[in-house]
Amino acid sequence: MKRVTPQDGFAAFKPESCIFVLSVDGKGAPSGMIAGWHMKCSFEPPLYAVALSKEGFTHKLIQQSKEFVVAVANKKLERAVRLFGSIHGNEVDKFRKSKLKTIPARFTRTPLLADATINLECSLAREVDAGDHYIFIGRVEAAHRSRNKKVLFNTGQKCGVIKFREL
Repeated sequence: MKRVTPQDGFAAFKPESCIFVLSVDGKGAPSGMIAGWHMKCSFEPPLYAVALSKEGFTHKLIQQSKEFVVAVANKKLERAVRLFGSIHGNEVDKFRKSKLKTIPARFTRTPLLADATINLECSLAREVDAGDHYIFIGRVEAAHRSRNKKVLFNTGQKCGVIKFREL
């Protein structure tokens, strides 16, 4: 076994599922990002955590709105995954540019992604400062699942292009 940097160790955690982390601004306009760092962290109460860069726009929306939606991507959403992962929401309306279909949520102002495999409506339970990221722990108020859709995974990069696979 060869000793590597922590960053090289982290990079080896592939494949990782692709999720959208969505929230809304003060006017109710949605925005979001793609996150690879996320996990279930409690069954009772049902809690889900996402780690977001302190430099990003989405973390500011979550801090203001106190809510977020986790939407699990599938192959149909690959184009939107690439878009949401490459531009900044404070500069571009990602929803308008991607033409993603949304549907109203039951418990959050943040909409659900109509074509997602799973949507989790979360109210912010706790925010943890974690170095260059914040960990947002959300109480899952409602979960929605499309049984016939698989989960899209980021399998890594080849020739500078991110490769995806459905599992």
